[in-house]
Amino acid sequence: MTKRCSVAALTLVLAASTASAGDSDFSLGVEGHSRTEAADVGLPVYAGAVPFEEGGGDRASVTLGAWAGKFGLKVDAMKFRSAAAPERVAGFYAKALGRYGDVLDCRDPAARVKQPKDSDKLSCEGNEPKPGDYEYRVGTAKNFRVVSVRRDGDGTRFDMARVDLRF
Repeated sequence: MTKRCSVAALTLVLAASTASAGDSDFSLGVEGHSRTEAADVGLPVYAGAVPFEEGGGDRASVTLGAWAGKFGLKVDAMKFRSAAAPERVAGFYAKALGRYGDVLDCRDPAARVKQPKDSDKLSCEGNEPKPGDYEYRVGTAKNFRVVSVRRDGDGTRFDMARVDLRF
């Protein structure tokens, strides 16, 4: 994750090179930590779910961010495991996401239609879930929440994230 964060920061610095260094509102920074909470993502944790770490230094939650002036990127992400069936977890999150607007079900081919480049409309382009898996999104192309749900043995693995792209 450190390399990705560094690359994102460098990209943002280059993108913001036209910003005025004399501007007192100009700021530059990088953020990264594993203290992410459900409130950062803006979604509740499914009852009985436990944080999931795959090992090898993996974390169950992470926040990564980089910004330069008005340009920036921030991702808050969390991973969990539950004994509940995937259908129950997916239904819970489809409803929870609904408080933010119309929920896209990425299993639906209409949700995966590429949007025009200048559109702020969210899509699931390039993210067709495998059969039996679920992925839901809500928000805009630059500020959205996403939840993916899949069977994991006799239980369910699910990931949730909030992505904020400020350009």
